[in-house]
Amino acid sequence: MGYIIRPLPWKKSCPKWKVQFVSYKKDDAYNSTAKKPKKEWDVEKSKWRSLGFHSLMTLDEAKTRAKQVNAQSFLKEQERRLQLRKIENEQNAKRYDSVLPTEFVEEFEKRFIRTRDSETIKGLRKKSRAYSHWKAAQKVIVELQIDPSDWFYSIHEIYDHFCRRRLSLRYINSILKFVNLWGYFISKKLARPYHPVPIPRGYERQRILDAFYEKDRRSVSVPSKEISPERLDEIRGDLNQPNFNWVYLSVWLGLRPQEVDNLKNKNLWRTETLATGRKILWVFQTKIIALPPEDRWKPIPIIFEQQEFALRIIEAGVFKRPLTKTIRRYFGQGTTLYGGRKGFVDLMLSKEQTFENIRVWMGHSTLDRTWRSYKQRRKFHLR
Repeated sequence: MGYIIRPLPWKKSCPKWKVQFVSYKKDDAYNSTAKKPKKEWDVEKSKWRSLGFHSLMTLDEAKTRAKQVNAQSFLKEQERRLQLRKIENEQNAKRYDSVLPTEFVEEFEKRFIRTRDSETIKGLRKKSRAYSHWKAAQKVIVELQIDPSDWFYSIHEIYDHFCRRRLSLRYINSILKFVNLWGYFISKKLARPYHPVPIPRGYERQRILDAFYEKDRRSVSVPSKEISPERLDEIRGDLNQPNFNWVYLSVWLGLRPQEVDNLKNKNLWRTETLATGRKILWVFQTKIIALPPEDRWKPIPIIFEQQEFALRIIEAGVFKRPLTKTIRRYFGQGTTLYGGRKGFVDLMLSKEQTFENIRVWMGHSTLDRTWRSYKQRRKFHLR
């Protein structure tokens, strides 16, 4: 948005240019069908003098003056925004102090959020998941403006707030942990009774889930759609070979994206040949950090000819992770780099493999994890 100089070389009289104002606001260019809609106005000559233009200027002089005017307008607008932001920050600080006193917040973070590592900034793990959940809990507390001793009596208001925010149930449960922890902490400081806010269940739980899934899918992190072997064969000639091989490994071995990338490192995978002649691919799970290194290897038996071909791809090293937009282009919106792993369970079940074995090949510690996150509910397999 600003002033531009439009040359008029065919004009006989001076000046051979005119001043225009361009706006990119949606309200001004709502009728435009252009990719970048905009609207232009001719500035009347009667207003030129107030802007510093006159008819004796050359085209270059007028353009220079237009840049100067735009720069001055930008600085004024920037200063105005900074002033508004300063006022907004002061108001937010007052709102925060009214429900989250700074001294108490510092003590709370020191007790429950901070680490003993003195090398971190003031001992506060600002990049930790706990800290991010605590910041989200602070926003909820400030927006509600309800005394912690009254939270249990205002459960429905709190649940309504989560519905309006359209947060996921798992994220809400994480926030509620810190909300209740703060409520207990501040109530103890003020010698007031406190009853924790329960995790939403039954009708309230379903209402929160419905609100979350009604949210625009482009801005919500939802599980990836599966990539089937049939669909992979259809785009065989369209996707470049290294990218195709990467997806092929994910589909037929059920590996996580990082595990496929790690196959470039020969220290993170190995093969074993059993007495029966069957080969086993052992893959090191870098994502699993709570187990000793020797327990982080998972076995994947090479049973089918497609898996034998996948093993040859690994040995050749001709595979490269595709971009997420490339995956969406060939496999549809809602498909991510986890698409191949997402369909591995049903693919193996269709090949008459047992669910218990598939769980081991996926690297899951429980059957519930495999069933809940990777089994397609609408698919069934008959033997």
